[in-house]
Amino acid sequence: MTRSISVLEVSDPALWERLEAELPLEGLLGEQLSPTRRVALPAFEKQALPQLQGRVLVRYARRDPASLQQHQGELLAAIGRLPPRTRAVLHSAQRHALDGVVVGIHAWDPILDAHHVRALHGAALIRAEGLGEGEHTVGRYHLDPDLPPPPEVAYDFAEAAMDETEDLSPPGPGLAGILHDAASLAAALDAVAPRRTHKGSLGKVDARNLGRRLADPSLAEDGAFEAHPRWGLALRALEALGAVSMDPFTRTLQLDLGLDQTLSGETTDAIERFVHKLLDRDLHPLVPALRAALRAAGGGAVDQVIFLDLLREQHRDVLFPAWEREGQPVYPMLEDERGRRYDDDGWELVETRLVDRALRLLARVGLVRRADGVFAATEDGRHWAESHDGPHPPIWVSSDLEIIVPPGALTAWERFQIERLSTCRSRDVTDRYRLDRDGLRRWLAGHDLDEALDLLRRRAPGLPPNVVETLQSWDRAARQIVLTRGQLVED
Repeated sequence: MTRSISVLEVSDPALWERLEAELPLEGLLGEQLSPTRRVALPAFEKQALPQLQGRVLVRYARRDPASLQQHQGELLAAIGRLPPRTRAVLHSAQRHALDGVVVGIHAWDPILDAHHVRALHGAALIRAEGLGEGEHTVGRYHLDPDLPPPPEVAYDFAEAAMDETEDLSPPGPGLAGILHDAASLAAALDAVAPRRTHKGSLGKVDARNLGRRLADPSLAEDGAFEAHPRWGLALRALEALGAVSMDPFTRTLQLDLGLDQTLSGETTDAIERFVHKLLDRDLHPLVPALRAALRAAGGGAVDQVIFLDLLREQHRDVLFPAWEREGQPVYPMLEDERGRRYDDDGWELVETRLVDRALRLLARVGLVRRADGVFAATEDGRHWAESHDGPHPPIWVSSDLEIIVPPGALTAWERFQIERLSTCRSRDVTDRYRLDRDGLRRWLAGHDLDEALDLLRRRAPGLPPNVVETLQSWDRAARQIVLTRGQLVED
């Protein structure tokens, strides 16, 4: 049986005696795992941790890469053993899943596909969420988070490509820039830990502290955070991503531990996740087709009518699986509903309207421009469609620990990491940062020093030796006493 524990580790066994001299460890620590590691009981976090504030580095356990790779290999083997139709049901579930959860009626026919669903459940590829008897094929299922992505649908929208028209709407705010600002703000929130007032706004003092952390003189002076055109929008983006929440007792804003994963990869990958967060559950299976159409159009536009005709021909069940009732294909329905026929008229009444709703949202977040019956990618939208950010110029790290970041040099994820590791000195066309000890300590809560050095070496043409030595000395000092939460052990 696997259980989760907290482990207290010291860099030198002699530190146990020093800790014991400050506070009695009896009843706070459990079994000894090694000369430098002991189980930390819940009482340690409640009683001792507040007294050792600033001296104990609190970390969260990370998954062993070897076990992850082994599990992914087991999943690939299990999928390979599935019959073709069962595998198709799994792929449909993956395309309709949101945050790893799929609603059964969105992805399969609960009667005709029931035995396929049971086979997937038996293979532990999907897991039912609190379903009662008779609900095993229509409710919510969690997909194994390590499943490989489903195969991409081979769309061909070349016939829908056309030249841009003069009546296309102006582009909205650039989503890539908003995500970079959201990454900067997230790092500042992590450092400042601001609190909301009872009216819901950020307190003036905390807002001014955020302004200083963000190197924004106007915000540092007036503290009007929600009214700020840049950082107010960045906070709303973080909230839309589900990346920030408020502690109900202290009213402190807290970052979600999954923000690293949300921003990971290229900035276009983060844009993709942002789009899926905003779209309704029944709309997000459209995203690959819309990206494929924009990619086919390149610098031109897409004829929406032809796009819809091609989508119906190539992927009729993109949004809804066809159920079979009384020998006729129908749309998914509830028990007391009358089935709508799954035909061309249904496509015009259902899917066509949903595609239009999805395009309205993409226009609102600045990925597409629209006119009557036409849509085209903005600059951010073209990068998103092509799935790449473009070339990144190098950053510069000086021997006095300063980092100089020119425009376009970082992904949104890298921006988040750089701003956690350092303090922003000025924010202009070129941003300037300075590495600091407190920033590295916050970074170490979820990362190792080698990852920070890899990031700097990847983006900087040369990393001064004294910078490496300084970071290593800070790392050793921070790791003298470490509490790791969520360590999994076998009983």
